[in-house]
Amino acid sequence: VTTLVQSLSSQPFPENSARGKAIRSSAPVASPEEPTRIKRGSPQDVSFVSSSGTKQKRRKRPPTPLVDSTLLRFLSLQKTQTPDLLVSTTQQTPVTIQQQQPSPQHPLGQYNRHLVATRLSELPGVSPALAIQAGNAVQQHVLQRTARRRLRLFLRKRDEIWDSSTTNNNSGMTFKNGNAIMNEKDASNMLATNTPNDLNQVIQLLLEKGLTGTDICTIFSHTPSVALMRPTAVTTRDRQQDETREEENNTLDSTVTRAFSDLLSKSLKLRKYDARKVLRNCPGLLTVKGSKNAQHVVTLLSNMGVSTTSLARDKNALPVLLSRSPAALFRLVAFLSSDAVRMNIQTIGPLLRRADCAPLLNAVAPVPRLQPEDNFVVTKNGENEWSWKTTSQEEKRKQINNVYRQMSNTAWTLRHEIGTKDLGKVIAAYPSVLLLDAETKILPTASYLMHDLGIWQDDLPRVLQLYPVLLGMDVEDMKKIVNYLLSLEVSQENLASIFRAFPSLFQLDIEKDMEPVIQFLREIGITNVGRFITRLPPILGYSVEDELMPKWEYLCRVSTQGSFELSAFPAYFSYPLDKRIKTRFEYLQLVKRIPTQLLSLDKVLRYGDKDFCARVARDVDDGAAFMEFAKKRANAKRNAPANNHKKARGAHRKSANDKRSTI
Repeated sequence: VTTLVQSLSSQPFPENSARGKAIRSSAPVASPEEPTRIKRGSPQDVSFVSSSGTKQKRRKRPPTPLVDSTLLRFLSLQKTQTPDLLVSTTQQTPVTIQQQQPSPQHPLGQYNRHLVATRLSELPGVSPALAIQAGNAVQQHVLQRTARRRLRLFLRKRDEIWDSSTTNNNSGMTFKNGNAIMNEKDASNMLATNTPNDLNQVIQLLLEKGLTGTDICTIFSHTPSVALMRPTAVTTRDRQQDETREEENNTLDSTVTRAFSDLLSKSLKLRKYDARKVLRNCPGLLTVKGSKNAQHVVTLLSNMGVSTTSLARDKNALPVLLSRSPAALFRLVAFLSSDAVRMNIQTIGPLLRRADCAPLLNAVAPVPRLQPEDNFVVTKNGENEWSWKTTSQEEKRKQINNVYRQMSNTAWTLRHEIGTKDLGKVIAAYPSVLLLDAETKILPTASYLMHDLGIWQDDLPRVLQLYPVLLGMDVEDMKKIVNYLLSLEVSQENLASIFRAFPSLFQLDIEKDMEPVIQFLREIGITNVGRFITRLPPILGYSVEDELMPKWEYLCRVSTQGSFELSAFPAYFSYPLDKRIKTRFEYLQLVKRIPTQLLSLDKVLRYGDKDFCARVARDVDDGAAFMEFAKKRANAKRNAPANNHKKARGAHRKSANDKRSTI
């Protein structure tokens, strides 16, 4: 309606057009007694050949206008003509039925927010605040639904009067002083959708299905339409069998069974507690469309190799995944498997359920709104006021289509201009790469890596395939990393080889990651830090407390010249401390009785296990003794935490016994 009103103000109809005269006239609609004059030769004139063979012009009846004065008057009346039986005081605490009793004859009286809150607060474990929130959501939804139905009925009857040749005074709509109103009979027939006991039946059905009062309040808060659903199907003898079956599929009973029992409990094998948690966090799952869409999503992912166990494992992301449109997901799957990307269908399914794929899914398969729009608001004075908010589905479709055009352009750029051969691996490593603009992000980054850093064009596809996150980085941030390395006396000629082998350095923070490492290296006696970094670039990302300091302390125990050994063999920091460094040095000291102070780090660590046993330990059993020693050491360390825990418990018991004896 807002779009229609805006189009009226922005694009007025011509003075001589039929729609313009209908809007500007004081009468609500054009009648046969006062026909709208149409200029001869206008588009409303239709030529035809009469029975006598002469060509004549038949005057075409003007179509119903999109917006006329009667519609504008009707919209203005909605600010004052709200259902009084639903609107109560602005008190935010639940009141008793005796204090707030709407008319029992009104079909919507049971959805008064105070009555709903009072009914829900009677359930065990429901707080008053949660009951009030659910009651407000249900009443607001009913008011919005009533307004939409009133508007549809008005437009339908207005179109009937417009198209009819004579005005029917008993048509259900009268025009008094230019104001369009509906009679009470039509309003009652329109609003009477449920019986007065349906809300209690809905609550009782949800309780019988295993939901708690808190679950019901949360569901009513984010999906208030559940309170208006028909609990069970009403079967009559005259009703056809197909109609009965269709009505049973649309009832709340069948919806809860389909979503809660069949999908969550049986298909995904969730525990009852986890299934209830998914219902609380997944708006729309207990609607007919939402439950069926969730089944289609699970079926689609299962056909692409995703097991139901893996889907149920991530319970936090499951509600969002089940809320997505299966048609939108299928369109994304079709795009990824097309010639533009050529991604294997069996790798698409695991990709869609990953957390880093959420930005891509939000762009092409957005989740519906999690909270209802506040079309009906309460002002500070307690007066009800309409606030029309429109969300154009056409705009959403255009936006999604633009995203797919951009994704196609990005895929073409990566394949033909960058030279990426396996585009599927790049998307699997960095799904958001498809959302990057080729002209403003991808091509400038590639140009900087080739021309400024000196990475060869043949090596660029391999670097980007190894670490595609570089494509999403800002060039200015990359320049800061390069300038910092140059300030550490790293040679300009070595930058290309450093970032070609370790492109992840661009993701490090200078103050948090790099500067502590540089300070540590200078403290332990490394003078030429630039040369040390050139030989071991990943050290800039190591943790000083967890990795560097423990290895340095152990090196000081097994070597007399730690700084000299590190300067000669910087790769010492790249080996695992316990599995490789300690195991080999302890084997040489405890088993072979070789003084490790006489051995260089390079000689002890650089070889494989068999070469180490033959060249360093001088074993002739092809490394069998070393393997046995490493296995026993690993088992002893694995059992050490349990033994330490038993010793701690024994010490605690001993101290407790000592205290008792002292007392």
